[in-house]
Amino acid sequence: MTPEDPDLTSPHARTRRLPRPHSAGGPQHLLITLLGDYWFARAELLPSSALVDLLAEFGANENSARQAMRRLTQRGLLVQGKQGRTTSYGIPPDIVAGQRVRLARALTFGADFDDWDGRWTLVSFSIPEAERDVRRLLRNGLRNMAFGDLQDGAWISPHDRREDAVDLLDELGVVQGHVMRAEWSLRAGDTSSIASAFRLEELSGEYDAFISEYEPRLAWAEGGVEPHDALRERTKLTNDWLAFRLSDPELPAELLPVGWPRPRALKIFRSLYDALGPAAASHVRTLVARYDEPLARIVTFHTATTATSDGARRRVGPAESV
Repeated sequence: MTPEDPDLTSPHARTRRLPRPHSAGGPQHLLITLLGDYWFARAELLPSSALVDLLAEFGANENSARQAMRRLTQRGLLVQGKQGRTTSYGIPPDIVAGQRVRLARALTFGADFDDWDGRWTLVSFSIPEAERDVRRLLRNGLRNMAFGDLQDGAWISPHDRREDAVDLLDELGVVQGHVMRAEWSLRAGDTSSIASAFRLEELSGEYDAFISEYEPRLAWAEGGVEPHDALRERTKLTNDWLAFRLSDPELPAELLPVGWPRPRALKIFRSLYDALGPAAASHVRTLVARYDEPLARIVTFHTATTATSDGARRRVGPAESV
């Protein structure tokens, strides 16, 4: 949900630029995440004091909060305005226009890749030892695009990422590099090689840890949660789930081990995200209402179950009609 993500019209598209880690640790990233969730596609500006209070819910002090706003404005990710002595911030119009696709892609991440054509994108290269820094950058770039390291100098992906791979080779000046789409006649043991190339055992453990942490919280969320707790929990949940976008290669179902845990993790994420939404948005409205009651009434929240590849539906505040 950050503006740094590309406009993703394909459900399994990736950027060759590594997105920022989805961590609540940095005020800049946290603020963009919160605005993307509760101030979605709004052109109105929010008082800076309201944003300071919002970040304070996550432990950020006033100085770091205001510094985050200034830096985001310098980077073009926020726009600043003034009314009298009040400084306000909001999402720039060009970013607002692209938020729907980004949000839908974020909230539908984890859907099965069931339309695979059976072909692989293969990147092969040979880089001299004297250019090992280039080799490192190339490997990191391919890994960021969720290619798997099949063997030295050969990386694979079931997704069609030829254009980005070629761009990366050109950008790094790799002469002995080749990109192609090919079919693979699998032999005995090849499925193990695929699992190793994409580190599926490690990824499975990460999904299991997500399930262990969040599944017990479903009953807690359905039983009624204090609004300030709902906001913090929902934000952490979102960050933790979206972190999988950096590590999950989204392989076709037929290439995944039996009992692959992502579908269960996805179901937990969607249920908990939706269950916490009303209370979390209520707390954001309370914080904004300290400074501007009309703006507080248009704070929104999303539901994962209504996100589609074309955009995302939203739930509105009590004073706003659909």
